[in-house]
Amino acid sequence: MIQQSTDTAVPALMTGLIDHDDPQALVEAHAAAVASGQGALAEQVCRFAAVLGQEMRATTARVGHDLTRCHEHRYDELWAEDEAAEAKLRILVAVPAFKEAIEAMSDEDVDAIWCQYGPFDDGDDD
Repeated sequence: MIQQSTDTAVPALMTGLIDHDDPQALVEAHAAAVASGQGALAEQVCRFAAVLGQEMRATTARVGHDLTRCHEHRYDELWAEDEAAEAKLRILVAVPAFKEAIEAMSDEDVDAIWCQYGPFDDGDDD
């Protein structure tokens, strides 16, 4: 993780040193980009956050789906995965620009993410 500093966050994002799966790193990078007046960079961070947010939404949906169909021995693992995804999503939606970006993502992009991370449609749903 990086320090909350314009001197480190912006260059780290520009050189690809920020973990795009770490919502706190995205929050810090966005704040640094905004503080340094780099609007285009802030928008790029919002796009990363939107993708991660949709991945987390799809993950929680898949876990919910899996919990209804799996054996009890997997419950703890699935609940832990769900809690981790929910925690990441809470961090992201706490930033208004990230929440807006998550909601504004195109249906095509959302569908692609959900195909990868969302519940598998086995055709057995009632």
